[in-house]
Amino acid sequence: MTRIRKPGLFVFLWSVLTLAAGARAVVVHQAAAAIFVTLFWAAAQGAGLWYARTHEDAPPKKAGEAIAVFGMLAFVLEIFLGGIVQALMSLLLWLQAAKNPALATRRDVYFALLISLTLIIFSASEARSALFLPLLTAYGLSVFGTLVYCHQQSGFEEELQAAPAGDGASLRSLSLLHLAVLTSCVFLVAFLWYLLAPRPAAVNFGAVSTRGGEKYSRSDWENEAQSGQKKGSTPDSGWNAPPPEKRQDYDPLSEEFDTMRSEHDGGIKDGRGLGNGIVMYVQADRLLYLRERSYDRFRNNRWSASDGRTRKLLQEEGRFNLSNQDAAADEKVQYMVQVAAAIDGALPLSAHAVSVKAPAGVIAQAADGAVFLADRIVPGFRYSATSLIPKDAQRPIARDMRFDRARYLQLPEGYSPRIGELARQVSANAVSPYDKALALEAHLRSNYAYSVETIVTSQKVTPLEEFLFETRRGHCEFFASAMAIMLRETGIPSRVVHGFLAHSYNPVTGLYEVRALDGHAWVEAYFEGTGWITFEPTAAYPLPQRQQQSGSTLTDLKTYTEKLAQQETLQGRRSSMQSLSAFLREMSDAWHLLLFRLQSWLDVLSGWVQTHVLLLALVAAGLALAAFAAYRMRVQLLWLWIRIAMRRTPDTQMPLLAFRQLERLARSRQLGRAIDETVDDYLARLQKVYAESHKELHQLRRAFNAARYDARKLNAEEAAVVLRAFHKVGALLTAS
Repeated sequence: MTRIRKPGLFVFLWSVLTLAAGARAVVVHQAAAAIFVTLFWAAAQGAGLWYARTHEDAPPKKAGEAIAVFGMLAFVLEIFLGGIVQALMSLLLWLQAAKNPALATRRDVYFALLISLTLIIFSASEARSALFLPLLTAYGLSVFGTLVYCHQQSGFEEELQAAPAGDGASLRSLSLLHLAVLTSCVFLVAFLWYLLAPRPAAVNFGAVSTRGGEKYSRSDWENEAQSGQKKGSTPDSGWNAPPPEKRQDYDPLSEEFDTMRSEHDGGIKDGRGLGNGIVMYVQADRLLYLRERSYDRFRNNRWSASDGRTRKLLQEEGRFNLSNQDAAADEKVQYMVQVAAAIDGALPLSAHAVSVKAPAGVIAQAADGAVFLADRIVPGFRYSATSLIPKDAQRPIARDMRFDRARYLQLPEGYSPRIGELARQVSANAVSPYDKALALEAHLRSNYAYSVETIVTSQKVTPLEEFLFETRRGHCEFFASAMAIMLRETGIPSRVVHGFLAHSYNPVTGLYEVRALDGHAWVEAYFEGTGWITFEPTAAYPLPQRQQQSGSTLTDLKTYTEKLAQQETLQGRRSSMQSLSAFLREMSDAWHLLLFRLQSWLDVLSGWVQTHVLLLALVAAGLALAAFAAYRMRVQLLWLWIRIAMRRTPDTQMPLLAFRQLERLARSRQLGRAIDETVDDYLARLQKVYAESHKELHQLRRAFNAARYDARKLNAEEAAVVLRAFHKVGALLTAS
């Protein structure tokens, strides 16, 4: 391979390596550290590429050895600081930095692109921010520019081998302006395709480590789990009251519903304000209600769990088996969760979770399906789970292993009878218990307003009578509490469930972003033969029906920004998100209007085709015959087109163009020019085939050599002679 000398290729390759290093830094380090690391690698990679561009000789051996030593030291240090995967990524960057000063051929460039692609794939698997997309776009455009220059370099190498000595000066490089225009066109097409084209289903490459969970292990829980296993693994075995807690700062089995305990339901921090940071990322194919704990007892305007018994479970074959109810009529829903902000030890899971993979030594499971870890869940904790949803059900259904029906029908002492009257009035026209529950849900969603202010002002209590008959405003706990009590008034067992709602799908990252305002309370009602069905009485949240991604990035972006704008409005804030949401809404409406009009035109065209099918068949047959005739006469048609083109050729360009067009015509007769064949040898070969055109081919060869190598310009008379010779040879090629 010829040594690379194109400055543009070195520039684009430097951009590729810098962006790959930056992508890794963004997902590994904080903002300030990521900027510093990116600048370091930009300088390190750029120095080596600059040396390769400006020096013909190989780099000093000691310099390469020094870089190798630094790389190995960094590799060993990274193993202890960030783990083996991070160390390997760092080692790849050091290897490329050591190889850059000796970069000389296209093979070296392809090796560098492979290393950058490895870094990008790793970064994409760990990226959780939409800001990663602009960086990935810039990387893709830089790779495109690098490959364009590599392709051009390949063409130059072939032409240099075929061209006579000293002829390489005529080869020209693609200008940066042309490359910029080409890259912009590619970016525009790719961006529109990304926004508008249907998106294929995401492929889950993620993996969850089930080791290294010493933080989430407890010896007393493990002993209890082993004791339960000895008794047998039946649903009723291993249930014990919670032992006295040894960790006074954390109670994983707290029985009281405390909205103020964490950042759930608005992000309560200190009672003075609301936050809405991201709590976790969820990778799933649909909206999920992630349950933490259910509460059955309402006393003194507060909810609590009356049954604190749990059973402890150990891992079996790399996972925790929560339930052996695996009906064939159920659909498996698999999802992965990465925690971004510290939450309590209750593991958020979708209804009827049957298995969990998590880096924990032991877990505690309550009778309602809630799962607890032995300590608070810290940022970076990752787990996956599998839940079951009946295929014919539109809402999540939980199936408890065991429960006392009477506990879920108890009414609080001393509460207003008006609540019962309202419940009976709203559900009076409903026939079945399920219809009654739907009527109560619809009543609360349509007649009451959501407000985040009551999260702070309620002081951990739920004034039901005041909410239902006076203020008619409140947060989700008010709505859920009101529906749960009214369901019990109609004879339907109910409970309040606390957890998170994963409904803000970010199509850029392919993840659901669960924020503090997505911390939520809702209702589960029990129906015999079915289980605990989820109900959503709070109008600010979507109904718990099956909702999958639309498949269109533009539509999902519009929905995503609308939900963020709605949450900002609830917080009393205004930002650019409202404007972006409005812009995407208008763009989406315009696109769907265009699709509607196209569909209308296609319908009209389809109707016209059906009424003129005979005429169209005749036209199609005529076109097919014309195409067949054109194929049979392709050489003659080509000759006609060439003759028309030659008439407009300037006299000075006549010899060069005549040779090119003659070669083109001869190629259609399987007489093309070989790559390593000179012009004189090629024309001499044609003379052997067409001996009667010896004189004309000699004239063409002499004129071509004079114009190409002697830079001689032909006058009108000489150009006419060349044209006549060209016409005679062309006529012979066409006639043969």
